[in-house]
Amino acid sequence: MITILDIAKQRGVQSDSDGSIPASEFAKVGLPFMGGCQHCHATIACYNAVPLKNGYLSREACAEGASDEWVYTSAQEAEMDIFGTITVMSDHSDSD
Repeated sequence: MITILDIAKQRGVQSDSDGSIPASEFAKVGLPFMGGCQHCHATIACYNAVPLKNGYLSREACAEGASDEWVYTSAQEAEMDIFGTITVMSDHSDSD
């Protein structure tokens, strides 16, 4: 089971110097930073928000036991279904 955070990392979000990823990075890659669980209506954030194949979000605990018919098994699968493409990450380091 994957989370919004997993997809965001797949799409290349950048972390700050302290390792945190600001909400603006999620907006840049077209993903929500916060949302609500379709099942229990709890507020959820990117690290525990599971994207469902019906377009809604679910809390990890609510999505446990769901079949692959409802949950994505990889960030690549989710990215392809949601965005129609898979991001190919490249090394952005300078080679001087």
